[in-house]
Amino acid sequence: MITRMRWLPSLLFVLGAFAGVSAQEIIIEPKTLHLGKAGQFEWETFKDKPVDAERFERRFEGKANTTEHTLRIWQRDVKLGWPVMLNGRRLGTLTTAETPLECVLALPAGALREGENVLIIDATPGLDDIEVGPIFLNSKPVNEAISGATLQVTGDDLPCRLTLTRRDGTLQPLRAEPASDVAVRTGVVYTKNGRATISVPPGEYVLHAGRGFEWSVERLEASLKAGEIREVTVKPKREVDTRGWISADSHIHTLTHSGHGDAKIEERMLTIAGEGIELAIATDHNHHTDYAPVAASVGVAQHFTSIIGNEVTTKQGHFNTFPVAPDAKLVDHNELDWTKLIPTMRATPGVQVITLNHPRDLHSGFVPLGGVQFNAQTGKHRHAEALKIDALEVITSGAMQSDIHLLFRDWFALLNRGHRIAAVASSDSHDVNRFILGQGRTYVAAKDDNITQLNLDEVWRSYHEGRLLVSFGLLANLKVNGRFGVGDLATKLGDEIEVEAIVSGPAWTKADHVELFANGIRIREQAIDDPGKAGEKARITWKLPKPSHDVHLVAIATGPGITEAFWEIPRPYQPTSKTLRPRVIGATNPVWLDVDGSGNFEAAFTIAQNLITQFRDDPIKLEESLKKHDKAVVIQARDILPR
Repeated sequence: MITRMRWLPSLLFVLGAFAGVSAQEIIIEPKTLHLGKAGQFEWETFKDKPVDAERFERRFEGKANTTEHTLRIWQRDVKLGWPVMLNGRRLGTLTTAETPLECVLALPAGALREGENVLIIDATPGLDDIEVGPIFLNSKPVNEAISGATLQVTGDDLPCRLTLTRRDGTLQPLRAEPASDVAVRTGVVYTKNGRATISVPPGEYVLHAGRGFEWSVERLEASLKAGEIREVTVKPKREVDTRGWISADSHIHTLTHSGHGDAKIEERMLTIAGEGIELAIATDHNHHTDYAPVAASVGVAQHFTSIIGNEVTTKQGHFNTFPVAPDAKLVDHNELDWTKLIPTMRATPGVQVITLNHPRDLHSGFVPLGGVQFNAQTGKHRHAEALKIDALEVITSGAMQSDIHLLFRDWFALLNRGHRIAAVASSDSHDVNRFILGQGRTYVAAKDDNITQLNLDEVWRSYHEGRLLVSFGLLANLKVNGRFGVGDLATKLGDEIEVEAIVSGPAWTKADHVELFANGIRIREQAIDDPGKAGEKARITWKLPKPSHDVHLVAIATGPGITEAFWEIPRPYQPTSKTLRPRVIGATNPVWLDVDGSGNFEAAFTIAQNLITQFRDDPIKLEESLKKHDKAVVIQARDILPR
């Protein structure tokens, strides 16, 4: 595995580490500098690291350029827009990406002047600790500066993602052809058929090839000389058994129709296919996007089913609705009243599923599960009567939480309050690479023998019944008494219940812990010894005494986060901690235990209501009865009882 190294201040190291350093280059800055605000730090890793400057400014001698030149800037941990100025002229900005990479900017003819020149990387208003440098000025145009050697990649005629780094993990600027078959960003190529011609400067490289969670990631090293053409073959292999489950990303954007990010709709088709997503739900902001004709024109329609959806983006929350009839009228996104907004979404022709997106994120001064809106302990929501949604994003890989269990706790509270809402994962990707499409994904129980002809009625039924698995680098499943699975009502239970948790993943992720929750209360946990096994990583059985009342069971598995560029886990979107603890995660939806044999499931709130009604005139017996129930029921009872 690649180990990231800190840049050393020696010129010798600089020349050795940078690909293609030549006599045609001027070294503007030979070492790595920490830019930020003195006395403040964004992440704990910067806490004791001195700030070199708030902004970068260097004066250097140069000659006026009559042709395009290239500026090469090494960078890391860039979250905000840092303008790059030469002699008062804006060249662009650093690339907004936390992953280490080389930012390449073109200097148009006339940008340099004879004698002294001034290069500035200007500070941002917000807090953003970054590292920049070394910085080089190359006298070649960009296309020549990032060329000079060739990797000829061939594969198994399957879409995939190619990630090219230097040996220290820095994403390498590159060119890739044929242009119609690839989506290209710094260090990344999505190819529709596993083939690409990649041009890079001579140097030492590491190529990773994969196609999403279910597949292996191949690692190849290459040392390229000037003018060399190196042929390599990549053949990712399926490593995770997902038969009977459809991989879905229900939160996908394009620059074309959402207006921000960088993924044009044609590029988006390549990222969907290249990440192995089988059900791709278009959710551009307040727009009905149909991927089907574009997928066909790009040549990847055979790899996934696309669904027209819409992210109804309001100032009182973001909701994904799908599927949507092509000619359906747009929902009025200026409506703020959930009692009107949600029924209107439900009435939109074709709509079967409504999800509440990134519910802990602040947008337009509003947090759907925050502030006065929501009691995270009881699950009581200010708009409870209107909260008629089907699913809640507990993982949004493009908008992660500092505490990865936060939204699971919120979801548990809603379930205990009586809401039947499924948990889902999605990417909310607007980009080709910064936030990887399908990194957060949902597995939907459905026949998967023909991906282009899915039984969509079965798919939507699984959303309604909670036959879904939440995946972010791992996959967890759950069986009760060997016959009840996720979404089932487990009935005719004996005095002892057997619960089996199965944790799976590719070899490039690891699981180290699994927990079992009953009504959101952790009742079992176990460490997992996973050296990086492909496929099934653990199968754990617990014997449980029969609970005293109905409970829902959920398994959550976690493991160390991926820090390498081929699948690096994004930083928290709106962090509540300065400590970074990236983790992979896999979770189930509930198996509902019908303990009393009524044939129905009673949530903790309903049980509490019934107890209060039964013992309304005898508080002592009520207290005695509550002692026989779990904490979830007690919390609901305390909330219902008059204070």
